[in-house]
Amino acid sequence: MTTTTAQAGFAKVTSPYPEEQELLAPALAAPTPYQAAQLRQKASRWLSRAQKELHDAIFARDGSEASLDRFASARAELDSAETWALRVAEAFSRRRD
Repeated sequence: MTTTTAQAGFAKVTSPYPEEQELLAPALAAPTPYQAAQLRQKASRWLSRAQKELHDAIFARDGSEASLDRFASARAELDSAETWALRVAEAFSRRRD
């Protein structure tokens, strides 16, 4: 998985890997062409990893609670990656205008 999970009482808390933490604030990224390309590439990698995890979770489903949890986690991760990729694209398209 692309996130680490820690048990906090009854709620699970996830935190992104360091490479994903810098993606959490697109407004903080300097708008140089090199940094924009880097941010797009990192978002693309996150999206690709999340898609692979979901694909693996789909084919590993066996009806057990663990496989259902893995599928739900992978689906949530893909949703986050897709949302982030859209936010990055929107942020840089607004800067060009």
